[in-house]
Amino acid sequence: MPRCPFGGPSVVHAQRMVLPPRLTGLLTVLAGWPRRAAALLCLVLAAVTALGSADGSASRHRSPVVVTTRPLGPGTVLTAADLVAVAWPDELLPTEAVPRLADVLGHTVAAAMTRGEPLTRARLLDTGLSAALKPGQVALTIGLTGGNQAAILRAGALVDLYAADSDALVGGSTLPADTPRLLGSNLRVLAVLPAAAGPAGTDGGPSLVIAADRSTAARFAGHPTGQFLASLVPPS
Repeated sequence: MPRCPFGGPSVVHAQRMVLPPRLTGLLTVLAGWPRRAAALLCLVLAAVTALGSADGSASRHRSPVVVTTRPLGPGTVLTAADLVAVAWPDELLPTEAVPRLADVLGHTVAAAMTRGEPLTRARLLDTGLSAALKPGQVALTIGLTGGNQAAILRAGALVDLYAADSDALVGGSTLPADTPRLLGSNLRVLAVLPAAAGPAGTDGGPSLVIAADRSTAARFAGHPTGQFLASLVPPS
């Protein structure tokens, strides 16, 4: 131990540095920044990874489906101008969606469709109607005497159908004087088809596609005029 010049031992006391309170607070804040920066970086990386996974997942889980390019009415025969194939999310893909244009070109639409609507086989007159038939039933097309009848009819409705004598009708819309003959009752309408152009540009009445057993279908086939009156049956 060093000796004091005055004969006694020398004693050295360490002095602790005291910083101003403002500087102490600043150092405390700065000391925590590395941890905060690391946590923020981890959050950013996690978000980027999640977005990348979502995009990759969406691109991996899409399937081709045919959609309409314009509104289509019932009875429309499909052409390439009516349809386009697009990628559709699998989780939103309708049942029996059509994946290829070649599978439906030349087929007939059974019901009205909006622009951009996915095409399903149930929308096609041939495949959709076949699926709606019960065992022992057939689908047949009959003509109506006037367009005003089709205004109250929709696919799925039940109708009674009567034989119409076109010579006894006034303007094609009035019942004959005698009571018309009932040919079928509670028949299911599968589709309502618009009037088709007749000879010399004249339009005939609309047509119904109905489901019936074979004996009822034979009665309609044997009617001489091929024109019928439809009466809507209210739901029970």
